[in-house]
Amino acid sequence: MINTALLNNNELKKLQAEVAAWKQTLTSRMEANVLLKNMLSDVLKNNYDQNYLEEIEEFQTKFIQEDEKTNVLRKQVTDLDNLLSGKTFNDRIISESFEEIMKRFRNDFTHSRNRFRFLVSSFADFHYKIYGKNEN
Repeated sequence: MINTALLNNNELKKLQAEVAAWKQTLTSRMEANVLLKNMLSDVLKNNYDQNYLEEIEEFQTKFIQEDEKTNVLRKQVTDLDNLLSGKTFNDRIISESFEEIMKRFRNDFTHSRNRFRFLVSSFADFHYKIYGKNEN
């Protein structure tokens, strides 16, 4: 178990708030990814053009991979939450290793956020390429 005695109450609350924010962000990301997949489905239903098939398949693959990667992060953040709340007991975890776990997760989360933003931006460009031509 994390030795919460090494953390003062404010530090613990700060870490718990950070973990709660991560949970919310990941939940929102899952919802956004569902919307993106629905938009991709609409492209297939309404504007199917063989010239875009390769890009459509690529986005479909990326959206599925994003779900998988986000689920891994959600599991990790749940594990962090359980550690902070004392629900998980592990005598081998000490404060230094917990700090490393938090540092690694923050880094992974930042990379994940940037990757998802790029995916959303790329899909928006693709969506505009298809629908923008039709609207003009």
